[in-house]
Amino acid sequence: MAGKHRKEKIVHAPTKRQLSRWEKQKKQSRIIIICVAAIVVVAVGLIIGGYYWEQVMPNQAPVLKVNDVSFDYDYYTKVLDIITKSATIEQLSYYPDIAAQAVEQSELVRQKASDFGLSATDEEVKKELETDNLPQNSVGLDFARTRVLTQKYAAQVCMPKQPKSVQHMEVEAMFLESKAMVNDRKQKLALGENFTKMAGQFSMEPYSKAASGYLGWIPKGYEDYALGDLKGAAFKDVIFTLQPNTLSDAIYDSSIQKPYGFWVLQLLEKDDAKGYHGRGILLPTQEQAEDIRAQLISGGNWDDLAKQYSQTAGKDSGADLGWLQPGSDNSMLVRLLAEQQPNQISNVIRDETVKTSGGYWLVEVMNVQDRPMTTQIYQTLTQECLESWIQGLVKDAKFENLLDQKQKDLAVQKISKTRSK
Repeated sequence: MAGKHRKEKIVHAPTKRQLSRWEKQKKQSRIIIICVAAIVVVAVGLIIGGYYWEQVMPNQAPVLKVNDVSFDYDYYTKVLDIITKSATIEQLSYYPDIAAQAVEQSELVRQKASDFGLSATDEEVKKELETDNLPQNSVGLDFARTRVLTQKYAAQVCMPKQPKSVQHMEVEAMFLESKAMVNDRKQKLALGENFTKMAGQFSMEPYSKAASGYLGWIPKGYEDYALGDLKGAAFKDVIFTLQPNTLSDAIYDSSIQKPYGFWVLQLLEKDDAKGYHGRGILLPTQEQAEDIRAQLISGGNWDDLAKQYSQTAGKDSGADLGWLQPGSDNSMLVRLLAEQQPNQISNVIRDETVKTSGGYWLVEVMNVQDRPMTTQIYQTLTQECLESWIQGLVKDAKFENLLDQKQKDLAVQKISKTRSK
């Protein structure tokens, strides 16, 4: 059987018109590709440019200047991160100005250290970097160098200034309401009662009461450093005039606050609608209140006595209490006035809803010795020396701070976001 012949497809050569049309289509395709590529390049450029202008440029903008040295926003943010390592996210907003100050003071120390013969080797800086777990960047290196330099200033300048040992007194004290109470406690102590037990029971000042009167060893000339919450207490200059195993006389101290006071009242008028109008002199001790009451009964001038002795806010205007109504915040005073006869001077009335200041210390010196400073006081004195040095550097320096609130807030947000991950 004869095979079938396959019909060959005849391909005709393109006409000139077709060639012209195809060439035109190629050109159009190339133009489209070029345009698309250009659009992509522009878009990428915008993205990169936007990132650069929004992220890179702000970080590189100078925000702080110390003498002739500038610091950019990125440096500032890293400092904020370092000094807030132990802070909670909620506490970060308190630190932006502290971070700026840290940049300034740290740079001053590095700039001026050589004027005091101080230097830090690369090995010392590296060791400090590792010891304090500081970041391995320029900011971490700067902080490490600053710390080495301040440690050397402390060792070479501050510490040699501190006394090796000073006279110490071993002291116990209690705070009492009046001279009469001080004299009563002294009599009982003379009969063998225990000072510690008595102070724990009767002292009206929280610190001495909690310590049962024992204040420990107090260094002469550095009393405030050892007294803690009792810094500035009136007895501090008296204790070094006493001999061991002796009691002081009553030492008045107007700075100590008590949770009660004593009124001398006078009802001026009363009205069913307005309530009670009165005046009152508030005093810290019953002893003083009785004395003021006696002066008033004997014809003493109320306004003068109120102005001189009362612990009320209106003492300069005769301690006038104004009109007080039942059910108000001054319900205690309303009740007291309601019990008074018009224009009569009241008896002395104790009020535990008010606070007054003033009372008397009774102090006993137990022992006296020359002793070295405690580590805590020694460290405090050294820190004060360092702070004084840095404040001297700050006084002679030139600063420029360009940080605005938006930048500070942004730095806090950036660190918060990083730590929240």
